[in-house]
Amino acid sequence: MSDIDNALRYQLPEADAQRIFREQIVPGELARGVPQERPAVVFVIGQPGAGKTRTTDAIKEQLDQRGGAVVVNSDVYKAYHPQYSRLLAENDRTAAPLTSADGRRWTAMSEAHLIAGRVDTIIETTARNPAYFAEQVARYRSAGYRVEAAILAVPEAASRLGIVHRYHDQVQQLGHGRFTPQANHDDSYYGVSAVARAIDKYQLADAVTVYRRGNVQVGVNYLAGGAGEPGAGEWRWPERSTTRTLDIERNRQWTPEETRAFASTLAQLGKEMGPAWHQELTAIGNLALPFAAPGTGTAGRTQPTAGQQFQQAADRPHQAPGADQGRSDSSR
Repeated sequence: MSDIDNALRYQLPEADAQRIFREQIVPGELARGVPQERPAVVFVIGQPGAGKTRTTDAIKEQLDQRGGAVVVNSDVYKAYHPQYSRLLAENDRTAAPLTSADGRRWTAMSEAHLIAGRVDTIIETTARNPAYFAEQVARYRSAGYRVEAAILAVPEAASRLGIVHRYHDQVQQLGHGRFTPQANHDDSYYGVSAVARAIDKYQLADAVTVYRRGNVQVGVNYLAGGAGEPGAGEWRWPERSTTRTLDIERNRQWTPEETRAFASTLAQLGKEMGPAWHQELTAIGNLALPFAAPGTGTAGRTQPTAGQQFQQAADRPHQAPGADQGRSDSSR
């Protein structure tokens, strides 16, 4: 049976999905929103493992000062599927894909519900479908929302390590975890670049902020002028394109502190997760090498872990990020 057939097996009848949304999701997830005369929607955009949650929490704290904002996240809604707990216990790698159809359906229903109530909304998205993002923006703008984008500019190695780290911690705490396959991660990584290009070209946000992992702002831009005013619909700083800021941040050299933290996490996970994860962690370490700050390693140990291998390799001369790469992150 194909993956699509498997997913369709668990897709709920429309009546059941509507009932769960009405009786459980609305009171459990959507009831704290406060209507606004001029509502805002903020899209928090980043590939899995990029660290969207911390930025989402910071943005929600700001919007809550207006009365109350609601976060929309399909991963939260999947847990309302009647079979989700059983599927998670049987195989935590497949539970999310098998319930994704209803997760997406409840996400769309949640957005419609919040738009009707003119509630400030924060949407976490992995941007795997840039065309759908443009459709979302159009819906919110037609409803009178101010649209903002918060983009996480995180290198592939850091987000892939973030996925493994999150999975490890969830298994330790809950006995199961959420692991994103590499193909999905990579689709999202390049999808983020595609969304950044679309924002630049088609002004798909009234304001955009680019963040480093850890909720550190590295770039801000916004559309200048009000409706009918000179400069309306043009970026305040055209030279600070979202795409350029994203590429620079993703490809910059890491600081010694960042390099040591990455190596420490890699080594910790290698030790605690065992040989079954060695190949994955080694691949992640190799992916990070071009960004590592040299001179921060620990040499002379026998049978090094993936983290130690990364650190030792980082001490050797290596090509600087972006040198002779042949393309930027945005070229795909």
